[in-house]
Order: sequence, then C-alpha cells, then structure tokens
Amino acid sequence: MSIIKLLSKKTDRFLFTTPSHNQKPIFSKEYSEFYKDDYSELEGFDNLSNPKNSIFMAQSKASDILDTKKTFFVVQGATTALLAAMKALIEPADKVLVARNCHKSVFNGLILCAGMVDYFMPDASPEWGIYTVIDPKKLEKTLELNHYKVFIMTSPTYEGVNSDIEKISQICRAHDTYLIVDEAHGSLYNFSDKLPKTAIAQGADVSVNSLHKTAGALNQTALLNIGKNIKNVDIALFQKALNLFHTTSPSYPFLSNIEACISYLSSKEGKNNIDTLILEIEKMKDELKRFGVSFYEDFNHDPTKILVKKEGISGFDLSDSLFEDYKIEDELNNSISCLYLCGAGTTKQKLEKLKNALKKVRTNPSFDFVEADFQPFPMVKIQPVDTFNREYRYVNKDDSVLKISNKMVIPYPPGIGLLYPGEAIQKWHLDYLENDVEIMV
Repeated sequence: MSIIKLLSKKTDRFLFTTPSHNQKPIFSKEYSEFYKDDYSELEGFDNLSNPKNSIFMAQSKASDILDTKKTFFVVQGATTALLAAMKALIEPADKVLVARNCHKSVFNGLILCAGMVDYFMPDASPEWGIYTVIDPKKLEKTLELNHYKVFIMTSPTYEGVNSDIEKISQICRAHDTYLIVDEAHGSLYNFSDKLPKTAIAQGADVSVNSLHKTAGALNQTALLNIGKNIKNVDIALFQKALNLFHTTSPSYPFLSNIEACISYLSSKEGKNNIDTLILEIEKMKDELKRFGVSFYEDFNHDPTKILVKKEGISGFDLSDSLFEDYKIEDELNNSISCLYLCGAGTTKQKLEKLKNALKKVRTNPSFDFVEADFQPFPMVKIQPVDTFNREYRYVNKDDSVLKISNKMVIPYPPGIGLLYPGEAIQKWHLDYLENDVEIMV
C-alpha cells in the first residue's frame, strides 16, 4: 500500500501516542489539512529508518522512475541527503576534492566526516557574475596529481548551468574517485526531454535532489539517489548514514508529498506541465530580447532558471525596481544579473507579470556594466574537522589579513562560502568582514 493510501484510511483507534494534537489543530486552524495526516509511526505504519512496507514500496517505485540503484526519501532537505552521502563514502582522513561553488552543507559534512579537503575552482562568467561549469580537462589534471576518495560538485548551479557530468564521471571512475553531484536544483530533469540529463543518467555515483526548489513539493522534501554503476559500496551504508542525521519522528505529510510529487511529474499531465512551462519561458525570452533584455543561455542551460540582465541598469537596481514597483521578488541577484526561478507551479500569468515589468523598468542609457570580481583561490590552513572547537580571539579587520578565520562568510542564497573557518583571510575578503574579526589561535 502506498503512503498516500495508507494515510487516506481513517483509523478508528484511540491514539495515546505522539503527536498529541490528535490530528486536529489546537491552534493554527488554517493548517488543518496538514494536521489530519500528521501521524507518528503507528502499528501498521512503516518506519523511515528501516522501511519495509509503504515507504519501501514508494522508494522502490521512485527508484524505477528515476532509474537509480536506490532512491531514499529525505524529509530534512537536500542538506541531510548530502551529509548522509558524505558520511557513507568518506572515512576520517580521506582526501576530498570539493568544487568551491558547493553549498555550505558540504563544509559542515567535512567536519562531520573528518575529510581532508582540497578545493577546485569552477569556471566563471564575469559578464554575468556567476560561476559556470567544472572543466573536465582541468579536473583530470587535478586527479592525475593527487588521489581523492570523493569529488563533490554542484550541477546545475543555482543559475541553471550544467557541467558535462558524463565526461566528469568517466574521469572520476578512471581515477577511482567517487562522484557526488549536488543536483538540488535539477529535480525536474527526469521528466522532460527539453531539460538536461540527470547526473545519475550521466554516470554519477550519487546525486541529491531538492524537490521543493523546482518540482513543486513542500519545503524540506528531498531525494538521495544512488547510481547503478557505483562500486564497492554496500547500499545499506547509505541508510545507516541517513539514520545518523534523520529525525526519528519523520513527517508523514512530507513523505506522502514526496511520493505524490514523483507520481505527478512522471504522469502525462506532469510532463505536459513542464514542457508547457518551458515553451512559455522561451516565448517570453524571444519577446523581451527586443527590449534590451538579455538571458543567460548555453547548450546545456536549464531554461527554468531565468537569469536576466537589462541594458542601462545594474543587477542590484533591477532587483530593487522589480520588487519595489512591481512586487516581483527574485531568487538572488548580483551586480550584473538577477535570477528568477521557475518550477512546476509557475503559471503563465506569473510569467506575463515578469515580462511586462522587465519591459517597463526604468534604465539609464549611460550606464555600463562592470565585470564581476570573483574570490581568490582559498588558502586552507586548518582542515575543517580541526576548526570546530578551536579557540579564537578578536582582531580589527584591518589587522586580519593572512590571519586564520574562525567564521564563515556566506551570502544566502546561494549559500556558497566566500570564506570558511580554517582559511586565511585575504585582502579580497575585507569588504565582506565586520570591523571585529574572529581569528583562530
């Protein structure tokens, strides 16, 4: 029986169990629909830590749809999925190569796994102010110089840029390096031929999807996917790792929402929805290009991530203008461009609103874009695992250069670290620091 059907069966039991709300809101009456399915792991229900019935069946069905060796449902976001993947594959003192545009959760995972990190810098686009792809040739040279147990990268990026995972996975396999792909923003890729191939389909050992970002599911719903070609790893180890981080009181509304999301997207209706969305986005782009609006596009870009800039206005000012004058909020912005994220729930009317606002926004003909400046290569002085309980002291920002930082500097979104604990503070970082800086001693 599916999770959804299990919850639809009304129980006639008198529950003296958790949760104590008795499936009815005592307060927050507006959430009554959520409350009615919010059960604990009752007799006859399945257990997320050791699924054998409804959760097991739902995960197995998802694995068939997504063409994975195993897919796990995660109710605490892609962060938990990433942590579990890292814990399953990385042992203390293992060398780990991490793309610098990875989410901060990867740094936290390095602390938990006691992995020894080196960073790999992705390519960048100064014309758009974003990181772009992982260059396979540069990666191959790096792996030839050092052996790494795991390489962790992000594809697609927040802005929808996809790397050539097929080549990267071949290179990693040739060097006995596991490939973990943070594919949080690529949750729709299984469900439309108009979108890039999934990381798993291209040979990645592990990928992570965040269903709430573009797939229309609730916040915190995510997937941990294991590729069919992964070698020398017991799949049970991923369940064991998930159990270290997952709550022992998982949300059944979340679990049923994951199941429903995958079922919908794999249906004819769901696939038509995504294809129609992409078509409407392309129509909008074609019209706006006549109004001085440019869009980031390449051969493998995700069209549901609308990265836009307009002649005569900075990205920051464009963001402010659309928010203040048209109540349109972007996902993130930089000095050059703005990102408007679309997904399964994005309507044609919503796109029309964005299109009309981009036409009307006020510009300055004399304005010239200044190419973006990107962070320098990080200077790792202390490994992440050794930073957590390290003593520190405060110094003035002006005296902090080449001192070892005790704090993260992370703009959010996208959650990509500019500076992590254990790294030397460089002159480039000073604009992002407060007057008093924590440094390690």
